[in-house]
Amino acid sequence: MANWSELPQELVRKVATQHIENVEDFEEIGKVCSDWRSATKDVNLCPSKNTQLPWLMLVDPPNSPHRRFYSLSKHMFQKINLPQHDDDDDDDDDDDHVRYFSSKGWLISLSMKNRNITLFDPASGKLIKLPSVPLNMLWYGDWYDDSYLGHFSKFILSGIPSSCDDDFTVAMMFDGNQQLAFWRPGEQKWTKPVVDFDINWMLDTCFFYGEFYAIDHFGKVMAFGSQISNRQPRIVVDLIDQGVLFKQTNGMFYLVQVESKLLVVHRHHLLLDNHERNPENTNEVCWTICFEVFELNVDNGKLKSVEGVGNQAIFIGLNSTFSVEASSGKRGCKPNCIYFIDDNTEYFQEDAVLMGGGIDMGIYSLDEGKLIERFYEGPSQFCFTTPPIWVERRGNI
Repeated sequence: MANWSELPQELVRKVATQHIENVEDFEEIGKVCSDWRSATKDVNLCPSKNTQLPWLMLVDPPNSPHRRFYSLSKHMFQKINLPQHDDDDDDDDDDDHVRYFSSKGWLISLSMKNRNITLFDPASGKLIKLPSVPLNMLWYGDWYDDSYLGHFSKFILSGIPSSCDDDFTVAMMFDGNQQLAFWRPGEQKWTKPVVDFDINWMLDTCFFYGEFYAIDHFGKVMAFGSQISNRQPRIVVDLIDQGVLFKQTNGMFYLVQVESKLLVVHRHHLLLDNHERNPENTNEVCWTICFEVFELNVDNGKLKSVEGVGNQAIFIGLNSTFSVEASSGKRGCKPNCIYFIDDNTEYFQEDAVLMGGGIDMGIYSLDEGKLIERFYEGPSQFCFTTPPIWVERRGNI
């Protein structure tokens, strides 16, 4: 029988750095023997391809100092401690709630009590404090337990803060009518874009080749300009004008970069009436029934329907939308699929928990045109404060 501990440590490190594409396989190397564990102790996993399945961050009590991260490949949990806000030392901190969002592997936390916003990198522990949002920026102009849950829907990073020397921008989708605001390091406040078109009811935002793009509930895709490319804010395409939509959708739109293309993903929901619901499971109220995918040419505003995304998988939810390259190994994601979690916030109100909020999650195959798998049906599928979200994985975390 081979004695694996006799392999030169340089060879073990070479395998770990040049031939391993996901965290789980990297961890298995360290379990072979103590010599292999020692050889990879200081190795930082940097896969050449983005093939790592993201974490599914589940819910815990709103004031809990940690969250559980679920591995889709190993079907196991990892508990990660999260940073405490400045106002967490107050005597009544049990009454505080913290909402979480994610983008490019970073978590964005929002404290209900003082509207503190913090970027947190689970891989390095780095913290970046952002300006709070003044009440006069909010359409409702109020701030209490129920309303604060509807005031923020997504945060999107233009780049990874730890690798771009503070040259990044944060886009925030906020307020009851889902407007946009931006922040850059060094600025003291959030800034709304100055444009000559309406910015309301945004459903998703994406950073694509130097510009932020957004899509609203009515199927309008807009761009917000770039000094680098000398482009001005503009309406890129109107899906109703192009005949893709006949009226505003009762589903959801997403924008995602897949390889070098900007795609528009249309998620269709089925809303069940009372008499259509399963009497044994009254939670079944809103289900995803299908997806449509379109490629958008941002230069001429033309859309074309595409049958799939090839060897990629798209991950959507209350996180910034992203894609991952499929892997041939058992630990990778399935190609040409959409991994979706429940982001229909209409059913996230406290009195609607029993009506389906947080339940609509699964894997949709674009090849087969149907749902093929429910990837998680365990506890903690729903939380009034923060539903499950995808968190991209980087390095050894």
